[in-house]
Amino acid sequence: MEHLLFVALCWGIGGFINGIAGFGAALIAMPLVTSMVPLRLAVPSCTILGVALCIQMVWTYRKHIDFDRLKPIYVGTVPGAFVGISMMQELPAHYLKLGMGVFLLIYALWGLFFEGKQQKVIHKGWGVVAGFCSTAISSSIGMGGPPTIVYTSLAGWAKDTVKAGIASYFIVSGILVISLQTYAGIQTKETVLMFAAAAPSVLIGVRLGVLFSRRIGEFTYRKVLFGMLAFMACIILKSAVTQFAALA
Repeated sequence: MEHLLFVALCWGIGGFINGIAGFGAALIAMPLVTSMVPLRLAVPSCTILGVALCIQMVWTYRKHIDFDRLKPIYVGTVPGAFVGISMMQELPAHYLKLGMGVFLLIYALWGLFFEGKQQKVIHKGWGVVAGFCSTAISSSIGMGGPPTIVYTSLAGWAKDTVKAGIASYFIVSGILVISLQTYAGIQTKETVLMFAAAAPSVLIGVRLGVLFSRRIGEFTYRKVLFGMLAFMACIILKSAVTQFAALA
């Protein structure tokens, strides 16, 4: 019983951060949860919780969803899935993590210290590249969020549109992953129980984070976003370095 309360608390904190930045719940919650709960339970329940909080985010920001803007991202997902499977078979995961972590950290530091208040907007065609890379990376090493987040941060969207776009993409990818996990027998009664225990706290956390985010402006939001990207980059790099050390 105690571990369920602990999981609920961790996901409540993660949900709060997600409500502010538009992503990051698992980045905050999973390192804490896995200190007490085995991965075989933490990972599948994390997938369901991620979809649940993204559904809440999409509902909250439903007026800001622009499917014309999101279309390029989804165009790249199908070929990205095939390439990702090939990458998983041909290229070691630690090399992929290292490359993505270095790129993400450089981009995050640029955004934090050098972007300025005048944001440059990239062409929407890059959305196809983002969708392709996100799905390819998800299919190969399971960390496909960064390309889509980077694209939305450069596309000139307002903060609420960014949050709606990120959440809608993660719903689609999350449902796909849950389907595959269920087919493989990874989703069990125990993982569903853990989801049920943590769902109320993560949804409350998301709601509180959304309310808090309404008090900050676009410029401050972007700094929060880049800070979360830097944090994500450090976690990815740590994972890559750990794998390199294990192989040495």
